[in-house]
Amino acid sequence: MGKLQGKVAIVTGSTGGIGLGVARRFAAEGATVVVSGRSEEKGRMVVEALRKDGGSADFVAADVQSKADMDALAAHTVRAHGQIDVLVASASGVPSQDTNDPSVRGIFNEIDVAAVTEVVSRATAAKLLPLHAVLPYMIERESGSCMFVTSEGGRVPTAGQTTVALYAGGLVMTTKVIGKEMARHKVRVNCIAVTLIGESPSWDGFEGKIEMTDL
Repeated sequence: MGKLQGKVAIVTGSTGGIGLGVARRFAAEGATVVVSGRSEEKGRMVVEALRKDGGSADFVAADVQSKADMDALAAHTVRAHGQIDVLVASASGVPSQDTNDPSVRGIFNEIDVAAVTEVVSRATAAKLLPLHAVLPYMIERESGSCMFVTSEGGRVPTAGQTTVALYAGGLVMTTKVIGKEMARHKVRVNCIAVTLIGESPSWDGFEGKIEMTDL
């Protein structure tokens, strides 16, 4: 029996990158995985692959920038599976071409502050809206675990990454605040800060500039 047998998990951005990896592992550990992303075609492919490997999964097309979509995602999960045990907010909410644009990625005095704040707003909404949608169900059951996936740039200052520092650093502290608020309801809120991951939006900015090495 897997470690997540009987659990129901929503994973945003699970049609690719880190989210896809999480969905695969959760399904392998016995969780019912609600795959979510904007592409129905990719979503169907992921669900088919998970089921082929013996996992339990379904797909909901949803945009993490939309409160209505996130509320509908949470409601569908409870309606179809009876509960929400885990949320992994993996979707970045911002296309890689936007986060890698010189207007937001560069030395502070050379970037566009208006563009930075716009990207930060979208990136923040992509994490907070899914959490806001699932919390009522978790609070009612007094059980749940929520995880944000963000950048190590929120913990380690890196030249040229003002934008990343703003949204990732803010998310790290916000996680601590919400975690304290939710402790009384027995709902855990944590944040995973990652570095460079292959097949993810962050990888696009470095592809061709570094050499991959198998360990």
